[in-house]
Amino acid sequence: MAMYQGRFVITRGDDGDIWAEPSPEGVAIQRGRVTKPDEGDTLLTLQPDQLQRLDAWAHPEGLLVPFTGVLAKQIKNLAQGLNLTPQNFVLEALNAFIQAGEMADAHDHTLQGPPPVQEIDLENPSR
Repeated sequence: MAMYQGRFVITRGDDGDIWAEPSPEGVAIQRGRVTKPDEGDTLLTLQPDQLQRLDAWAHPEGLLVPFTGVLAKQIKNLAQGLNLTPQNFVLEALNAFIQAGEMADAHDHTLQGPPPVQEIDLENPSR
C-alpha cells in the first residue's frame, strides 16, 4: 500500500478511499480519493482522548497509557540512545520495575515496624 504524507490510509477501493489526517480539532476521517485530499469529505473528527477511549472500549483486556510532553520526549531520546522503539523502551523499563518488586516480595523485604534507630551519644563540650 502506498504511503501518503500526512495521511493514514484506512481503506482503498474502486468507489473511493477512506483515510485519516491530523486536523486542528483532532483526527479527521476523510472519504474521497486519497490522491486528491482537497476534494475529500470529512466523515467525522475524533479528538485524541476519544481515540484512546475507543481503543480501551474495543480492547478491554488491554491497557493504553499515552505519554505526552517532557516525559514523552525523554522516553523517545533514551530509547533512541539504546536503539529501541519508544514502546519497547517503556515495556522493558516497566518489566524491570515489576521484576524488582517481585524479587523484593520473594525475599520478604517488608519492614516490620519502623527501622532500627542507632543511638548517638555526644560528648558535652567543655566550657
